[in-house]
Amino acid sequence: MRYFEDFEVGSSEAYGSITIREDEMLAFAAEFDPQPMHLDASSEQARRMGGVIASGWYTCSANMRLMADHFILDSAGMGSPGVSNLKWARPVRAGDRLTGQMHILDRKPSSSKPDRGFVQYRFDLHNQDGELVLEQTNLIMMGRREPGAAGPATTTIARPPAESFLPEANVARFGPVEEIRPGMIVRFGSYDFTPERMLRFARRYDPQEFHLSEEAGRNSHFGGLSASGWHTASAWMGTVIRFWQDREKEAPLPRRGPGFGFTDLHWIRPVLAGDCLTYYARILEARPSQSKPGWGIVTQRNYAINQDGIPVFAFTGAVLWGTRE
Repeated sequence: MRYFEDFEVGSSEAYGSITIREDEMLAFAAEFDPQPMHLDASSEQARRMGGVIASGWYTCSANMRLMADHFILDSAGMGSPGVSNLKWARPVRAGDRLTGQMHILDRKPSSSKPDRGFVQYRFDLHNQDGELVLEQTNLIMMGRREPGAAGPATTTIARPPAESFLPEANVARFGPVEEIRPGMIVRFGSYDFTPERMLRFARRYDPQEFHLSEEAGRNSHFGGLSASGWHTASAWMGTVIRFWQDREKEAPLPRRGPGFGFTDLHWIRPVLAGDCLTYYARILEARPSQSKPGWGIVTQRNYAINQDGIPVFAFTGAVLWGTRE
């Protein structure tokens, strides 16, 4: 069992390898990210990407399983408050062999709860050619072996800020990037976190006890069976893609490309069995790309609001979006 005190700042270690299976990659895409580039080799999207590629959220979820198997399930892990930065550096494809390396960047005892502290990690995934495909920096809350005991600690870890968000009227139509304005609000739709869905995701990608058992969840600081944070994020992606697919049945939309990664992801409150989340985005910026003719970049702050109107999830991301032809 590894505790907060066992993760030494400045140390690094490998955390296992995984071979990407085509059937699993496609099944994930069908449920959570049904874009042509992830499912259909004959699609224009896939041809632009050199073939079918994995959803970035699948890569995140597969990485979570590597982390769980390597050290989290044998540690006093208590979940993560969020991810400060994540970059999808290269496409991941079926058959790729991904190997993880983790680096301990920082740690700090909790200022309010003497039985735990926060460790800041950077997780790197490289493919079989040694190319970086994912880089992720985030906190994980760890139980302490000796609650409240004095020890070396740094002070650079930032706590996630409190956020509030009030949904506004939905945007009726989205045109090319030149027509998108900061401040626009999009309501994408809702997703029900049933126990069956939560358990299926957790067993495959994030088998921590509080994601697998109602009793274990009640005995944790989550207060009940809680969804994996990556399930919350993946459900956001699925809701977004199906929103755009429905809109495209009504009128043509500009072409859309992959995301680059995200920043400032906060799992603000637990998502418990029976919760229904509604996903929104507020546009922060939309501009033509300087390096990709015919494309623009749309940056947005994304949110999930539960059935009680409380924000539970937020992150900032950017995607490629077509310009006027």
